[in-house]
Amino acid sequence: MSITQLADAKEDFDHWLETRKDYLSSSEVFTWIGNCPDWWGDRREDVMAGKQGVKKEFDRETETSIAHGSFDEQNIQAKFGHAVGCDVQPHNGFFVNDRWPAIGASIDGFGRPWDFDAGHEPSLECPEVHPEFSQDRTLFPYLRDYIDETGTEFITEVKKSTSVKWKKEVPEYYVCQVQTQLAVLEMDYAIIMAETIHRGEEQKWRNFWDMRAYVIERDPKWERQMDKMNREFVQALKKI
Repeated sequence: MSITQLADAKEDFDHWLETRKDYLSSSEVFTWIGNCPDWWGDRREDVMAGKQGVKKEFDRETETSIAHGSFDEQNIQAKFGHAVGCDVQPHNGFFVNDRWPAIGASIDGFGRPWDFDAGHEPSLECPEVHPEFSQDRTLFPYLRDYIDETGTEFITEVKKSTSVKWKKEVPEYYVCQVQTQLAVLEMDYAIIMAETIHRGEEQKWRNFWDMRAYVIERDPKWERQMDKMNREFVQALKKI
């Protein structure tokens, strides 16, 4: 299949926004499927309204969280790369795959193993990471070994959240988003880098920012859902 990059949010944000209007994006697929809880608030009609230029409104807390996440995105990726021992590069591209011409995927970045034998060093500077901490590859040993053993490039997805639910598992709506990214780019796995509020078990009153990382491997069964969504979204576009 042919994979094409159509836009880059860092190079031209307005063009990136306009391009997304013609596609069902990876961040919208959970809403499109329709399994949203009541608090989610969005449905297919809201997705289609966005394609016609209706701006989605958020409450103040959500707006603040989104702004912080966007501002900290590169720094979170840098901290992860230094801590795990891999090379992470922000990207912010919008990609399509001609198998699903109506679905697009926005990407936060890509990662790959460091080649220590070649003397490679992390390529992103992270001012918040102390030099003695920056190459401590013991923080996420299972991820370090996983990345080294696969030896392949992977997608990075950054989240910054005040939700403590990240402690146990990845929320379902983010799994749908990442599976769509993996399908569009035909890649084997992604790593979600979640910088989230953590509450100490013994000191429940104490909150602090905590980095959590999760591997999401590509599920071939998701492609059937992609086929269905592509057909449905094409039909929906014809009606507006």
